[in-house]
Amino acid sequence: MTAKFPRQLTSRLTSGVSPTAGVRRAVVPSAVALALAAGLAGCQGVAVASSAAGGSLTAAAASSAAPASPGQAQGPGSVSVSVTSPVTVSGSVTVPVSCVAGLAYRASLTSAVVQGDQLSFSVAIPRYRGPGRYPAVVGVTLRQASGVVTTVAGVSRIPAAITSTGGSFSISATGSAGRTLTGSLNWTCGT
Repeated sequence: MTAKFPRQLTSRLTSGVSPTAGVRRAVVPSAVALALAAGLAGCQGVAVASSAAGGSLTAAAASSAAPASPGQAQGPGSVSVSVTSPVTVSGSVTVPVSCVAGLAYRASLTSAVVQGDQLSFSVAIPRYRGPGRYPAVVGVTLRQASGVVTTVAGVSRIPAAITSTGGSFSISATGSAGRTLTGSLNWTCGT
């Protein structure tokens, strides 16, 4: 029974009876605890459990990387790129693209050679809830055949579209040595 009026609450306080006696309380993990659990697990799948009795929170990282979605194809990965600055590069190649989803989504490509230029990228999306459009933190490195390297790292709020098999984003950002990297990338997750 809860006290609904100030007089009843005052009466319960002065009589030595707890104002919350007989009230059921739900234990809800705090946002800080959930964020800590997500941070401890990185971008791997996470199991979060809360005990109603003790109110403790436990996070356990999955032993292996979880696919971007349960139906994700496990075939070969690929990337399609269209860069217009600092040089023009476009094409598609079959390469391993790592994709991991859980409380966050992460896709990364360590190296793809397109028209003689080497490309790598990473996409991170916190608070991932399944395929859709999200603001992402993106990093891209373009190593031109001439030896010029352009890197844009940690560019936030880049619109990214995530599907059950991969994703895409477009970027125009100033990176290393004041060079602007402008282009679009599409990827398919896989090995």
